Amino acid sequence: MVNTFRALCAFGIGAVALAGAASAKDLVYGSWVAAKHGVNVAGLEPMFKEIEKDTKGAVKWQLLSGGQVVSARSTLANIRDRVVDAGLVIPVFTQKELAATNTIFDLQMAGTDEIAVTGASTEAVMLHCPGCLDEYKKHKVVFLAGYGVTPFRLMCASEITKAAELQGKKVRATGGPSHLFAAMKAITVNIPPNEGVEAMQRGAVDCSHGPHAWLKSYGFLDVVKHIVDYSFGFPRALGMFVMNRDAWNALTLDQKKIMLKHLPGASARSTIVGYIGEDEEAKKEGLAKGIKFHKGGKDFDEVMAKYRIEERKRVIDGSRTVGVKDPEKVATAFEKVLPKWERLAKEINNDVDKFAAALRTEIYDKLDAAKM
Repeated sequence: MVNTFRALCAFGIGAVALAGAASAKDLVYGSWVAAKHGVNVAGLEPMFKEIEKDTKGAVKWQLLSGGQVVSARSTLANIRDRVVDAGLVIPVFTQKELAATNTIFDLQMAGTDEIAVTGASTEAVMLHCPGCLDEYKKHKVVFLAGYGVTPFRLMCASEITKAAELQGKKVRATGGPSHLFAAMKAITVNIPPNEGVEAMQRGAVDCSHGPHAWLKSYGFLDVVKHIVDYSFGFPRALGMFVMNRDAWNALTLDQKKIMLKHLPGASARSTIVGYIGEDEEAKKEGLAKGIKFHKGGKDFDEVMAKYRIEERKRVIDGSRTVGVKDPEKVATAFEKVLPKWERLAKEINNDVDKFAAALRTEIYDKLDAAKM
């Protein structure tokens, strides 16, 4: 039954609830992002080849991307129920289930360096946030790796150059930034990025909050005409590799160690190649296509300054409301290690190997594969 199900999924025929565990030789990673997304191409695909080689074929991963099996909101549940063995989990789409992790996700103005924020938030979740690990454990999954994104801009179908021009505009935004755009009297629309292009085509949204890389990875090149090229912060504590706990436990200790050996490289490539590098290429393609890039002015500075001051209290109050115990401690777990990672980021200087080495030294070498 397992093999039949996997084959059906591979041909995009659909998914059904799956009872029982797949063999370690036939593991499925379900991704709702496009096949050409940087996390898939730069991060996961090379890692899966390395794992298969190092395990001598004992552990093989099949990547089903483009929402063939899972959606942004259903991924956590589908990993829990073993519809897939692992997937990409973004806390904001499961705010109730991952409330503690979402506390870190929403601190989007804390830190401006992508490498530093990625390293700090991944370390915080994996080593310093018991509440984060507990909520993953509660849903029968294990958080094995994060990744980072670049600063989010404002990509629009029509010209927007000033904060006041957002009044009444429909902006695709999730998490904390929904409050930011609401402060500018925009109407926020909470949908995943892979639904943003169609929404913009239909006029359901006027703008989408996201990085330049999304012009290519989600196809916004086809609908965006203007971009406010201004940093509106960016999310963190993103789950690049969240795995079903039974599937993880079914691996031998040596196989688990091989997985942990290759995950730092996948995280580093996803962040530096899949986002930082892709940001530059996407902007070039956008300019060539005629997209107009507008610098944000003092009016955006004023809104952002006020939002930055209020963010931490709002995030903590919101987390407490949804039942997070001691959300200040969760926020501090991230904030405490951020300065260290900011120093490391300068040394890393967007070097994939150096970033992977730092992730290994600061996080993965401190994990006990037998106890995860």
